[in-house]
Order: sequence, then structure tokens, then C-alpha cells
Amino acid sequence: MAPRVSPILRGVALLACGRSREGRSHGEKQCEHMIRYHLVWWLALLALADFSAIERKISAGDFRDALAQLESLTERPAAWFVLASKAHDGLNDPAKAVAAAETALKMDPRNEAAHVQLGYIFLARNTPAAAAEIFSEAEQVLPQSVPVRLGKGLALKELLRYDEAEKTLSDCWPHPIAFDALATVYLFRSKFAQTKALAIQFIASNPADYRGHYFLAAARDGLGEKDAADAVRQSLARNSGFAAAHALLGKIQLREGALDQAIESFRAATRLRPDLTQAHLQLAQALQRSGRDAEAAREFATVRELKKKEAEPKPSLLFHRGNR
Repeated sequence: MAPRVSPILRGVALLACGRSREGRSHGEKQCEHMIRYHLVWWLALLALADFSAIERKISAGDFRDALAQLESLTERPAAWFVLASKAHDGLNDPAKAVAAAETALKMDPRNEAAHVQLGYIFLARNTPAAAAEIFSEAEQVLPQSVPVRLGKGLALKELLRYDEAEKTLSDCWPHPIAFDALATVYLFRSKFAQTKALAIQFIASNPADYRGHYFLAAARDGLGEKDAADAVRQSLARNSGFAAAHALLGKIQLREGALDQAIESFRAATRLRPDLTQAHLQLAQALQRSGRDAEAAREFATVRELKKKEAEPKPSLLFHRGNR
């Protein structure tokens, strides 16, 4: 269907061709069609520009401003609803975020961004079963999509379906998030040799990424190799704010008898991640071995509180399709 052009714009088109609206020739009609064609493209470009500005606001965390700009737009294609979903998601309104993403999918069932957005709403809110279902359905429509496959792999990992997660995440290589998740699965399953091989492969293509060196250190530690500390220091040199690396270094130092250094590493880890239970436990043990019983008691108390919180049910979302 040809786009509708207002009478004013039609008049402008005809004036551009050198005639008034009366007595239009075939050539004048062609000129009007040409103007209409270019107008549509200009409007499309303006819409893309508007969406780019809104996307930047969402990336910056300006969710309310992003929604306000979206509401000011009259054209609302599937991309509009994807951005609205992201903004509502950022404002922690999952109901509206889900509704907007599902509207985008009704308009365009092959919209990759909408599938991924819908799945991650559930994945980020402790509802991995729903996320796995959403990504699996999306995979039927978009079998070559790496973001869809990655989302499915992350959901399977959270569901502890490790065999399936390993296969799915392996197919996402060399995506950094896929590497992180796959290496984590390997460590959970004590597959230290596989973790080491994967980390070496990742470092070869991403030498500046701290995660490769961290997982190499964890694998070497699991294998009992002596150079684990060197690898974890390489990780910290690239990201000094990575709490897990500080905790791993502390674990190695504690095993080697360097109590003071281990305590400092564990303290750094708990400062960066106050909810890192294992680091608090290891700090308590190191303090106890150093004869600092009062400090150790406080850390053991923190461990008990954290474990109590971990045992509490985590908020999750309800998910249904149709009448289910």
C-alpha cells in the first residue's frame, strides 16, 4: 500500500515540479511519486535516528526519559515496543516489559531483539524455566541466532541442566559471555582440564580480557599446578575490581601459609562483593588461624546471615502462554 501524503506535501511536490495542483500531467504524477518515495525514506531515517537516541538513553539508564521520548512518537513499529520493553524492564516493571516484548513479537515473529528481550526479562528474575522455553521457541524461528542460543544456554545453566548447557554454550563460541558461562559449568563439574584448555583458547583471541586469565588460574588451582597464582594476578592486572579473583588469590595464599596476604585478599573480595559467602568463610578461617578470634567470630556471623538469606525463596515471575 502506497504511503499517504498530506495535501500540503502533495502541493509542495507539484510546486517542486513547476506546476500547480490543477492540470497535472503524467510527468507531474511521476514527480509526486518520486517525492513520496524520498519522503518515506527520510521519515524512516528520522525514525531510526530517534530510536538511536532512545537506545543511548536506555544504555545510560535514563529509562523515564527514554519512555517519554517513545511516547512522543506516532509511528510504533516492532522496534518501538522492543525499546519500550527495555525501558520498562529498567524501571523494574516486568509486567509492562513482557507485554511490550510480546506485542513486538506479534507484529514481527522473527524479531530477534524481541525474542532476546523477552527471554532475558525472565532469566534476570530467577525464572530460568520460562526463559529456557522462550529461547527454545525462538530457536525454532531463528536457528542461526547466537544471542538466542546464548540465552538458552544461560537458562539451561541456571536450571543445572549442565549437559545441555555445555552443548548449547559451546555452539556460541567465541562469545565472551558464552565462554564465561561454559567455563563456570566446567568448574562446577570439576572439569579442570577442559576449563584450562578453554581458557587458553580464549586468551589467545582475547588477551586483554580478565576472564580468560581468571578461569585459567581456577583450572590450574583445581589441577594442583604451581603457577595458578601468576594467572590470577594477570586477571587482577586487567580488572582489579574482580572480587572472585581476589578470593581465588586469597585461597592460594592461605594454602601456601601466607596468612596476612590471604587475609588482605579475602578482605578485598568481601569489600567488592559483600554477598560473597565463600570469601567471608575463608576470611574467617584465615583470621582464626592467625589467632584473631574476635574478628573471625564476626566473619562467621556474617557467613551465617548470608547463608540464611541464600535459603530464602528468591522472587520470580509467573509465566504462561495462552490458556496454560
